[in-house]
Amino acid sequence: MPILKPMENGTHGRVWYTDKPNNIAFSCFVRSDCSLKQIEGITLKIANLIKEVFQELYDITLEIKLPNDIVYHNKKIGGILVETKVSGNRVKYMVIGIGINTNQETFNEELQQIASSLYREFNKIIDNHQVMKRFFEMLEQELLQRKLFVTKI
Repeated sequence: MPILKPMENGTHGRVWYTDKPNNIAFSCFVRSDCSLKQIEGITLKIANLIKEVFQELYDITLEIKLPNDIVYHNKKIGGILVETKVSGNRVKYMVIGIGINTNQETFNEELQQIASSLYREFNKIIDNHQVMKRFFEMLEQELLQRKLFVTKI
C-alpha cells in the first residue's frame, strides 16, 4: 500500500491525505482586485467544473456534497478549499486547493468506509494531466467571466 502524505489543510483544519503519484493534488494562486461579490459561490462553481470535466472526458457522473466535497455513492472522491486574502472590501488573491482521488487502488482502514477513488468506483485509469489541462481551461474561462484577474503587474 502506498504511503499517504498529508497535502494541505482541508476545512476545519482537517488534513487531506493523498497517494501523490496516483491522484491529483494541487493549489493555484489567483491574484485579483475584486469585490467579495465577484467570488460569491466560487467553491460551488469549481466543484461543478470538476464534475463537468469528468463527465466530458470519462462519462463519469459525480455529486457535490456541500460545501466543498466531490462524492460518489456517499464516498469522498475529492475536495476543494478556497482561501482568500481580503483587504478592506477587496479580494487581493485566492488560493484554490483541490484534491481528487483518481487512480488510487487502496485506502487505509480508517478511510475505506468514507473515501474512494475513480479507479475503484469505475475501473477506469484517469489521465491526471488531461484532467488538469481541461480543468484549467474551464477555470480560466470562469475567472475571466467574473473579471477576477489583475491585468497589470
